[in-house]
Amino acid sequence: MTADLEIILQRATSGLALDEGRIFRPSWFYSMLRDSFWIWCHYHAPDCERVDETTLYDRHRMQQGNVWEGRYVAENFPAAYEVESRWGLEAVRETIGAMLAGESIIHGGALWLLGEDVYGKADVLVRCDGHASDLGDFHYRVKEVKNSSEVKKHHRLQAAVYTWVLGELQGYRPESFDIVLREGAGEHTIAYEAAADSMHESLATWREIRDGHMHPEPRGYDSTSSPWRQYANRILSERNDIALLPDVGPATAINLRRRGFPTTDEILALGADRCAAEFRRDHHYYHALALREGRPVFRPGESPFILRRERLVYFDVEDTSTLDGAIVTRPHIYMLGAATPDGETQIFTARGEDDEVRMWTDFLDWLGDPADVALYCWTMYEAGKMRQAAADHPDLEARLGAAEAALIDLKAQVKCRPFFPVTSYSIKAVAPVCGFDWGQGDVDGMSAQVLYLDWLRSGDDAIIAKVEQYNREDVLAMLAVDRYVTAMGDCDPLE
Repeated sequence: MTADLEIILQRATSGLALDEGRIFRPSWFYSMLRDSFWIWCHYHAPDCERVDETTLYDRHRMQQGNVWEGRYVAENFPAAYEVESRWGLEAVRETIGAMLAGESIIHGGALWLLGEDVYGKADVLVRCDGHASDLGDFHYRVKEVKNSSEVKKHHRLQAAVYTWVLGELQGYRPESFDIVLREGAGEHTIAYEAAADSMHESLATWREIRDGHMHPEPRGYDSTSSPWRQYANRILSERNDIALLPDVGPATAINLRRRGFPTTDEILALGADRCAAEFRRDHHYYHALALREGRPVFRPGESPFILRRERLVYFDVEDTSTLDGAIVTRPHIYMLGAATPDGETQIFTARGEDDEVRMWTDFLDWLGDPADVALYCWTMYEAGKMRQAAADHPDLEARLGAAEAALIDLKAQVKCRPFFPVTSYSIKAVAPVCGFDWGQGDVDGMSAQVLYLDWLRSGDDAIIAKVEQYNREDVLAMLAVDRYVTAMGDCDPLE
């Protein structure tokens, strides 16, 4: 049969009005797979607990996805029909009208199946003449465009649900769909049946959550995304959840709960010796003790120890993996921060990837012979960045190798001597215990990359000044931790 607009519209709506309190968006497959507690919060958490923490980098990443999709369509399908209505019933009507008209390519088509509580917008619908449908002697199939270097499970599920919905609307379900990856990463054709069972299972789980028959738990501290991160963290804190311990990730937390340790209370009840017997280490006990006491604690008889050399320098890098195809074409390090024990700081900034050699040279000249330097970093991330720079700039390889040999992981030096009352040993968690706080709440390591790109485009030095302040505070945070720990015990004094 050949259907008209009203017949297909009836299939799309089942005579129902859109109820956003019951509907599923295919983009939510990511949360269904990663953190189904987020889905539960969307339907059941008090609205007053919602705190939007979307960052500058989050917005940039979403924008870049839209930019890549638009460029891909413009370059490959310049005559594509653009659905002008963004959302609502008019977008569905317009999409169906374009399908009935036999448009070769439809960009941004609205696909609803309200009888199954699903709605969304497909990236690209491609007309295929190989099999008839209720539209005529042709049908459409789905092509999703992703700013990713690889096909991920949630990509497959999202494209599969659009293929399912499309099949219900046009009276023929295509056998496959395409996922287009970021430029240079290729395009993949995936059989619908390879993803269909998993897609329907995920939708069934979603309905259980939505209808209140399933109540997922938060995965871990700081694991739930905006706007429900703070709410999840408070739930975990109020019940002293085992996931509060810094060495306990989501998988470990599940295992510990199954073993009868759902909260830190059970860990404390074991005591240090029994905890060591149970877990081969006593670190869970002392971390739980620090959290309960709200202060750093030591094992009996222990005191701090931080490796010293003649000169002490606190060091941090800012690098970018965010490319724009014009002014930034390769990952590189664009800023180096250093602090000395007297609180003096030096910030070295590269104005673009071609200025990186000059920046590293200035830093290495300032550092001098690193043989007598304790070059403190937080984790050994900086070691990898030095090796990256050496590979990119062979003339600096020997000097960078000598500086890398001077690196000392300050986190490893202070972790467990003492045990801090923190949920992780990130510098952002440890430094506030030591009395240090960052002055800019809107800048973090990922957002700094976006600001760096904005500075290169605009030349506005006020933008890069924010990143330099962030980098400066990172090295001063390490100095603050060192001072705090040194004041607690037997460390050699800062000089």
